[in-house]
Amino acid sequence: MANERVLIVDHNDQQRKYLTELLTSKEYQTIEATTCEDALEILSRNTIDLILTETELPSKSGLFLLKEAKEALPDIEVILITSNASSFNVLQALRNDAYDFIVRPIDTGEILFNTLDRAFYTIQLRRHNATLVKELEEKNRYLTRHLKMMQALNESIEQVNSANEIEELLLGLLTSAMAALGSQRGFIALYDKSGEKLAIKAGKGIPADLIQQCSTRMPSGFTTEAVKRGKPVVVNSVFPKKLLSMASETERNGLLAGPGLLAAPLEFKGRNVGIIVLSQQKKGLAYGDTELNFLIQLAHHAAMALEKAGTIYQLKRKSKQ
Repeated sequence: MANERVLIVDHNDQQRKYLTELLTSKEYQTIEATTCEDALEILSRNTIDLILTETELPSKSGLFLLKEAKEALPDIEVILITSNASSFNVLQALRNDAYDFIVRPIDTGEILFNTLDRAFYTIQLRRHNATLVKELEEKNRYLTRHLKMMQALNESIEQVNSANEIEELLLGLLTSAMAALGSQRGFIALYDKSGEKLAIKAGKGIPADLIQQCSTRMPSGFTTEAVKRGKPVVVNSVFPKKLLSMASETERNGLLAGPGLLAAPLEFKGRNVGIIVLSQQKKGLAYGDTELNFLIQLAHHAAMALEKAGTIYQLKRKSKQ
C-alpha cells in the first residue's frame, strides 16, 4: 500500500484522526483536509489516488467535492462517508460517479478496508488496461509505419529499376528515399573509376554552391570516413559531438543538417562505390531501425541498377562507334 495515497476530508477532528489511524495501520499514505476548499487545493498540488470524504462539510458538501474532483480528475475514486444515508444522498452520489457510500459508525474498519481494497483493485485494473492500450497503440503505429515503409520501398525499387540513365537513376533514388523517410536534405556521392575521388552526383535540399564544390571531389570528413568504414549510420536527433568533430567545414555549413541523419553505403561486387546520405528529418519524425533498413535495402537495389545503367551506357557508346 506504500504508493497509494488517500485524501481524508472531515471537519470533525476526532473522526478524521480515527480514519487516518486506521489507514496508516494498513500502510496507506494519507493527507488530511478539513473542508472541501482545502481538499480541492490539495488535489491541485498533489497526486492523490482516492478521496475518502464526509458528506456533511462546512460551506460546501462532500457531494460538491465529489463532483468537482471528478470533473478535474476523471480517474480518481471517491468514497463518501455519512451518518445520513438518505435515498437522495445515495442517488446524488451515484449520479456523480462515487465509487461507494459508507454509513457510520465505522468501528473495526472491516467495511472500510473491504471498500478500499475493491477501489484500489479497480484503480490498478484501469491503469493496467491503460498501459496495455498504450502498448497496443505503439505497436500499431510501428506496424503501420513499417507497412508504409515496405510499400514505399517497393515503389522506389520499381522507379530505380526502370531508370536507364545514370543521372535519372540517382535523382530518382534520392527523391524516393527523401519522400519516404521525411528527409529535407540528401545527396548521393560516388567514387570515380580510380576509386580515389568521392564526389556528389545528385543532391536535393542543399545549397547549389555546396553541391558544386563537392561535384569533383568531397573534402575529407564524415562522408568520406563513412564510405571507408562501409557501415550504415543512424542518428535519430541532434548530431553527436563525435560526428561534428569528424565533419568537414562544408558538411557543417549545410551539406548536413540536423536533426537526424541516415547514411547507407552503395556496394557493388564486394566493394564500396559510394554512399547515400539523408539528413534534417521533418518535424514529428524520428529515424530508427525501420528507416535505416529501408535505406539499406534501397541502396542495395540502387547498386544493382547502377550496374545495369552502366552496361547500357557502354552498349550505347559501342553502337555509336
